Amino acid sequence: MTFSSLNNLWNYIQGLSLTPRNQEWLAERLKEAARKKKEGKMTEEEFFAGIDEAREQIKRGEGITFTNAEEMNSWLNSL
Repeated sequence: MTFSSLNNLWNYIQGLSLTPRNQEWLAERLKEAARKKKEGKMTEEEFFAGIDEAREQIKRGEGITFTNAEEMNSWLNSL
């Protein structure tokens, strides 16, 4: 994410007028997510919850399909 995007996100969050308790909650969720990303680990419960969510997205027609590996890699590289 670019600095400009992060700054816009920060400005948006600041505009929400979160209570100190809400800010602490959000900060803890962000720190937890960053820690897990660094470790590259997730719990079994998180893993299966992700699969369940993906299945629901597919049912809602929100899935992404690819006709070949090159198309998929191109999409992944764009993230």
